[in-house]
Amino acid sequence: MIKVENLYKSFDGKAVLKDISVEYEAGKCNMIIGASGSGKTVLLKNLIGLMEPDSGEICYGDRRLSQMGYDERKALRQNIGILFQGSALFDFATVIENVMFPMEFFTDWSAAQRRERAQYCLEKVNVIGSDDKYPNELSGGMQKRVGIARAIALNPEYLFCDEPNSGLDPYTSILIDRLIYDLTKEFNMTTVVNTHDMNSILEIGDKIGFISQGSLLWQGDRHSILKTDCIQLRDFVCANTLARNIIEGR
Repeated sequence: MIKVENLYKSFDGKAVLKDISVEYEAGKCNMIIGASGSGKTVLLKNLIGLMEPDSGEICYGDRRLSQMGYDERKALRQNIGILFQGSALFDFATVIENVMFPMEFFTDWSAAQRRERAQYCLEKVNVIGSDDKYPNELSGGMQKRVGIARAIALNPEYLFCDEPNSGLDPYTSILIDRLIYDLTKEFNMTTVVNTHDMNSILEIGDKIGFISQGSLLWQGDRHSILKTDCIQLRDFVCANTLARNIIEGR
């Protein structure tokens, strides 16, 4: 579990996160949702330690992030997997080299052990027979799958996904959603997904937090989101639905 307590973050005197308090539970797809500029990406960066909050606390289990020294943060980093928005695969490295990359930094495994683990992770995300291909030889959906394989390479306790469906077609987006959901359940990870994609929210949102202008205005799940009385959330849902209907020609 990750617990966020009274988190504040500002830039040049402008508050971007305002008194955020939320819990992210193990074995669930916990979603941070909101429009562009709402503060959800800043929250995600604070959660994984890429930014430091002005005040407030982030707890991983009973460990406070603000009180961790270098060695403790390094140990925590081994327990964190990250799927970046653009997959962030290394163009100069093959598929299997990309997946083995974090093992080279955080383990003392032999080359054979690293390769065996990488192949296991690739099989988990259904990428077979592409070990020696380069990212530019793969489709966007396949790149996302390889990114997920790399994110789970160290068998993390925590998985963070930043806009996992960005740039993907609707069908591939659904496959990626289900893959993230199934892996979360199988490995009992605390998964946090940053998204504004309504299909993802309704497909895998076990626990959802809606942020608007830096404030957490609503929490619930995919079953209750369409019944909300929160005006800002209703506007967000309707805007997503309208855009999807226009694209699909309805």
